[in-house]
Amino acid sequence: MKTLSRYSLTRVMRSFLSDRAGNFAMMTAIAAVPLVGAAGLAVDYATMSRTRAELQQALDAAVLAVAQKGEDISDAQAREIARAYMTGNLKNVYRDLEIVREGTSVSMRANVDTDLSFGGIFGIDKQKVGAAATADLAYASYEVALVLDTTGSMRGGKLQSMKDAVTGMIDDMSSQVRDPEKLKFSLVPFATFVNVGPEHAPEFDDKGKMKKKTGAPWLDLKGKADFPQLELLPKVSRFELYHHLGQEWKGCVETRFPTRKGAHDVDDTEPGKDKNSYFTPTFAIDEPDDTLGKGRWATDYYENNYIDANRLIDALNPLDASDKTKKLKLEEKYEARHLLLGLGLGFGDDDDDDDRGIPGGGRLEIDDTGGKGPNFRCTVKPLTPLTSNYADLKLKVRQFEADGTTNILEGVAWGQRVLSPHEPFTEGSDPQGADGKVEKIMVVLTDGANNFGNNSRPFGSSYSSFGYLVEGRLGVVGGSGVTRKMMDDKTLEACTNAKEDGTIIYTIRLEEPDRATGDMLQRCASSPAHFFDAPSRSQLKNVFERIGEDIVKLRLSS
Repeated sequence: MKTLSRYSLTRVMRSFLSDRAGNFAMMTAIAAVPLVGAAGLAVDYATMSRTRAELQQALDAAVLAVAQKGEDISDAQAREIARAYMTGNLKNVYRDLEIVREGTSVSMRANVDTDLSFGGIFGIDKQKVGAAATADLAYASYEVALVLDTTGSMRGGKLQSMKDAVTGMIDDMSSQVRDPEKLKFSLVPFATFVNVGPEHAPEFDDKGKMKKKTGAPWLDLKGKADFPQLELLPKVSRFELYHHLGQEWKGCVETRFPTRKGAHDVDDTEPGKDKNSYFTPTFAIDEPDDTLGKGRWATDYYENNYIDANRLIDALNPLDASDKTKKLKLEEKYEARHLLLGLGLGFGDDDDDDDRGIPGGGRLEIDDTGGKGPNFRCTVKPLTPLTSNYADLKLKVRQFEADGTTNILEGVAWGQRVLSPHEPFTEGSDPQGADGKVEKIMVVLTDGANNFGNNSRPFGSSYSSFGYLVEGRLGVVGGSGVTRKMMDDKTLEACTNAKEDGTIIYTIRLEEPDRATGDMLQRCASSPAHFFDAPSRSQLKNVFERIGEDIVKLRLSS
């Protein structure tokens, strides 16, 4: 069957119209003209609409690709990226490509010449079809907490890969969001503890008294928090005991103990709600030494004996947590009887705390070899509150060191605390006052399972953010499987609370085959798409790139 070309069809129509054989033929021809024209226009309109849709899709992809690269690329690079996306997504040949870049906003427009099937009847063979697209950042600002595992198992290549990936993410995102006030990062390295920074400790005068109005108000400066402790009495300030021993607090804090007024361990309750809402500085007690040289309390059972105690103290059962034994240890082992004065504990006859300074005489000699002492296991670097000082952030990432055991709960809990607008850190924007224009994000990376530090010693564990296992602050006493399960459950509670506060959570499992940890991290993430499993450290750079691209969302306004 032969197909008429537009030229042939035009010739036939003209011939038909010029035929004078009869009035019927003439009337039929006249009536056919608008019908044929209408049909032809409908076909050509559909073609033009389809072409415009394809052009719009190509422009949308191109403008997003250029906007994603940020302001650091040149105009020539932007045009090269745009051309690649246009060519790859468009069947027709485009022309008149215009690209306008203003800050984070990118606009494009282009035209395509569309062949018309029936327009030739009216002398029109082609029709220009145009489209335009604009892309810009979808949010006014971003606050990102990077919660990063720096435990001993990260030592070597894994730690270096993480450092490279994190600094790359900071570079990439800051190149897209050029206003520093609109992109802030916080660093929360975690291990056995989280370190909030030693600069928040109180100061002491020459007489050993704590200076008024010094020390962060969100810290438990006076020992008011009430929770189970093996050796330290309530109301005894750990900061005063540090000072008495001639030691500087390094900045680590314990996990808050929950009360009926708040789940302080897993929630971002503001300090001041009750006495347990304040943050308690870590203080690793002096564990028994081997003065006796035998018995079940021998040194083989302990790892942090730093005071050469007398035989009276060595003979005490270290599990005796009675107030009487605690008083005896403070007086005889720590030589800190003056710290009991004025506390209303029935141990002193002075109701005034004016005498609670350092008494005459020298301080105790502390054996701090191998990291022993009150700061035992506080080796993690201090966290960095939200800031847009990208150079400083990258410097601090490069200073990370690997040591300690895995405590994901503390990492997640402090990740949310640095994002919130209230104390202990107030750099976070108030989501209620930002009209929804700030997006809060937490990225959690770990290469291990939660680890309480269980062991066979009488305390049941090494010193941790929950104290010792026998103190019962975790809520359970059992083997490593039991404590890990409880820590996982608490971690998920912290994740849930953060998500309910509006935080988007990404989680990354690095070279960790444990199924329970993988399940916990998937449930912690905001969605399955927010969980990344990286069986190899070589994948970290790509993972952080993908997360960064997903965070800095772009909006189209074509």
